[in-house]
Amino acid sequence: MQLRRRQGERQNEILRFANLSLDTAAHELRVADRRVELTAKEYELLELFMRHPQQVLTREIIYDRVWGYDFGGESNIIEVYVRYLRQKLEGDGSSRLIQTVRGVGYILRED
Repeated sequence: MQLRRRQGERQNEILRFANLSLDTAAHELRVADRRVELTAKEYELLELFMRHPQQVLTREIIYDRVWGYDFGGESNIIEVYVRYLRQKLEGDGSSRLIQTVRGVGYILRED
């Protein structure tokens, strides 16, 4: 029962940041008035950023929350997915919202 209640609480949640609107029930992203298709991992990564705007997320946090494990090896999977998201979010010439914090991780913020 508790699981159902928690899912029900989030059914109509809309996360907003800058010109982004993420409908968590429909897994739908809008950039301004444009609907943007996301893969499952792109969605999970963007949702993580949108739940923690203006907060630097380390690679370790991202690996744990999006991929579900502590990744100790060298991989560029986060960079690849951040690049995919940037391409989709900046498709209409919008400013860069996902910014790199060198040596630390990434942050969702407006310039």
